[in-house]
Amino acid sequence: MTKKNASPLHAFRNSDAYRATSLVKRLHLGLTALIEERLREHGIELSRPQALVLMHLLEHPGSSNADLARMSGVSPQTMHQILLRLGRCRLVTREPHPWLGRVMSFRITATGRDLVMRGAEVAQEVIDGALGVLSPAEQEQLADLLGHCVATLPSTLLKPDK
Repeated sequence: MTKKNASPLHAFRNSDAYRATSLVKRLHLGLTALIEERLREHGIELSRPQALVLMHLLEHPGSSNADLARMSGVSPQTMHQILLRLGRCRLVTREPHPWLGRVMSFRITATGRDLVMRGAEVAQEVIDGALGVLSPAEQEQLADLLGHCVATLPSTLLKPDK
């Protein structure tokens, strides 16, 4: 083995850990692209970040820009742009927060709710197709293993629910 091949970079790039995280990233990127393509085929023009915001608002009505940014893992400035677009499309409404003064709170509209529910069905079909090569027990095992890995991350990072 040459000295070049024995480098820490070479060892890292050939490790099981690198392979696993690369595959997780490829799965995520591939699913995101395929879901967005299928959404467009169904007449749903939502990006992944927009859909996530609508899902968060279904679960947490009245959330602020900062709350939504934290839940989505983006900056408040990026969330502001997402909310502006969703507002222009009449998928969310904004109103003053009940007790936080100048802070605005956001709610999903009936149109936004219908759109995200239709989108969730499309996304579920795509995800089921990708994970359908695994048995239900293997899917559960994969989710458990990934959950263990996520649990090692600093608590300041977003840790989504199961």
